[in-house]
Amino acid sequence: MDYLVIRKNQQRVNGLINEKRLKEALDLLSDLVRETHNSETIDSHYNLEMTYKSLLKYTVEGFADPERQRIYNHLVTDIYKLADDTFLSLNTRFGQGVFYDLRRKYKENPESLYINTFNNVFDELDKYNLMEGDDQPYGDELNQEFLKLFELLLSREELYAKKDENAVANLFKGEKMPWPRQCIFVSAVTIHLLMHFNYSALDLLFDLLKHPHQEVKQRALAGLLLVLYKYDSRLPLYGEIAERLAQLKESDVTETILQTAVIQIMRTRETEKLARKLTDEILPEVARIHPNLRNRLDLDNIIGDKFKEGKNPDWEDIFSDSPELMNKLEEFSKLQMEGSDLFLSTFRMLKHFPFFNRMDNWFLPFSYPNPIVTDILKDESAPFQNPDLLKGMAESGILCNSDKFSLILSIPQMPSAQKGMMGQMFMAEIGAIREIEKSDQLIGPEKQALSISNQYIQDLYRFFRVYPRKDAFEDPFSWKLDFYNKWFVQTIFKDGDFYLKLGEYLFNKDRYPEALECYNAASDFTKPTMQILQKQAFCHQQNAQYKQALDLYLKADLFNDKQVWNLKKIALCYRHLNNPEKALEYYQKAEKVKPDDLHNQLSIGHCLLELKDFEQALKYYFKVEYLAPDNKKVWRPIVWCALALGKFDQAGKYCDKLLQDQPSYHDYINMGHVKWCEKNREEALQWYQKGIKQPGFSMKEFLDTLQNDKEILATHGVDETDIPIMIDQLRYYLQP
Repeated sequence: MDYLVIRKNQQRVNGLINEKRLKEALDLLSDLVRETHNSETIDSHYNLEMTYKSLLKYTVEGFADPERQRIYNHLVTDIYKLADDTFLSLNTRFGQGVFYDLRRKYKENPESLYINTFNNVFDELDKYNLMEGDDQPYGDELNQEFLKLFELLLSREELYAKKDENAVANLFKGEKMPWPRQCIFVSAVTIHLLMHFNYSALDLLFDLLKHPHQEVKQRALAGLLLVLYKYDSRLPLYGEIAERLAQLKESDVTETILQTAVIQIMRTRETEKLARKLTDEILPEVARIHPNLRNRLDLDNIIGDKFKEGKNPDWEDIFSDSPELMNKLEEFSKLQMEGSDLFLSTFRMLKHFPFFNRMDNWFLPFSYPNPIVTDILKDESAPFQNPDLLKGMAESGILCNSDKFSLILSIPQMPSAQKGMMGQMFMAEIGAIREIEKSDQLIGPEKQALSISNQYIQDLYRFFRVYPRKDAFEDPFSWKLDFYNKWFVQTIFKDGDFYLKLGEYLFNKDRYPEALECYNAASDFTKPTMQILQKQAFCHQQNAQYKQALDLYLKADLFNDKQVWNLKKIALCYRHLNNPEKALEYYQKAEKVKPDDLHNQLSIGHCLLELKDFEQALKYYFKVEYLAPDNKKVWRPIVWCALALGKFDQAGKYCDKLLQDQPSYHDYINMGHVKWCEKNREEALQWYQKGIKQPGFSMKEFLDTLQNDKEILATHGVDETDIPIMIDQLRYYLQP
């Protein structure tokens, strides 16, 4: 059976169940369950179909049953499970990729063998002197057992079955299992759930939110959010899940941590865009100015005392040749402070080391002490043998764990000079971390938790985007990630604060459709303020939904009818809605509050121009020219108004100024109009010729322009019968 056909049917079946089209789902499953050759699955399908037929029959006959909704919900969960089991069975036979390879690898092993693996690991750990749960330099045999455990947790659903002594749960209890290994196992549980719904495994992730180690807990939270997002449509059917969601806010997983973790996941939507911007804009520009950079920055003496005091006199002039680069670097610095993932493009190429051939290493925390790092750097000299350096690197929140390992793995391959620079960079970073710690900015539990979750989400992102066998897994970061629309989020957050904070984040990132949905959701909980109404309106405006934007700007106007910004936005919406009269009314209201607002003066001129009040429009354009003499673009509407009023000398004067300063196609055509209205047909013909010959323009554009301008020309004495003659004469002149 074709794997792609199976996946397509899986999407169809789940979609039908989500829409409560249960008969169609059962019909589609009918042939698929038989393909599994599993008698239990086939019997389950038959029984569910009979149960559903009975439920429908009793309902149609009017039989009253207070338990009917509960029975119906239970039936839907059973159909979900039937579908999950069916497709897991089929994919295990026909599926492609590492996940299904692992399922086939361990398929014939009895459950007792799995339990023995768990027990063997604990027995082997007893042989090592475990210090505070940290990793030790284990032997190859135990490392292979760790990998086997990871693969089993990833692929085998039966391991999670509830029993008196659940071996999986025991992996996370006590201090016997090192916490870095527990972190890896959390990732295995998460990926298992993203591939296959497993209520027991989901229950385990909830339990791990109470884990005593912050690193384990935050990984469980990030994984849980992705899993809940994927299965949101079925979660309301499980009463126990609603209870567990309610308990979240009663635990030490604070609302701030929950809100920020959601934003951290949603922020991954910008990672590829940031990577492209860095590669396409920042790095080429840095390379361009690099020859001047060493001398102007005095790079050879950059560590001197003078630099440390921040007194380099050339600092402000470094980027004088490239001011836009300075702005971009400032923007990237701000993004880094927010926790944005800026290093994907840098470290994507550093995942080729054999270390990353093992899937579980993609999720290994960069802890201290770290036997893997010690082994990699065993032949290196200072500062890479400095414990403070490695401990500081482990505590740094700038790079995710995966990228830290990439960096360490690349050090032995670096030239000596580059190693020295790298070591100095590391030590400088450590010094900065120590200063921050002294000011208590990072030692708070919440900030530590958020730093851990942000790094882990970036680790996950790299796995799903860079891992060589990534195609075996569904990439959660390719989803829409509209958490604000999800039932489980609405269950956790019972007020508008979360939606407002999320809306602010999305608004500041120019993600206006998503921000609007958040603001709309918040309005269900809180009364709208002037600022929120304006931001909702602005989102509609950015989406070219001017009627909706106008309604909201008008509501905001009720709070303060003298706010110039709001008045101008109302006017702008009226202009987009082809109502220049109302637009003019609101621009004039804004003018009374702020008479010399240049943009407002120009907008009033535009409205008057659209209303064909050329005399008044011209006055406003002249005022703009007076207030901003360097604004040459205002000359064009001056030309048009003067032409419309028959002031040909004035129109010609400004047209001539435009033609001497980066003229457009329209400037040539307008000069032709002026000459024609002055009865100078031959000179008009010459200007028309020049206009048509401008790059990107043609005879067609000229004919369209002439059609639109016929009324003005006729007003000033151009005979309509002369127009075809002028056009044909042009065609002869332009003929090659």
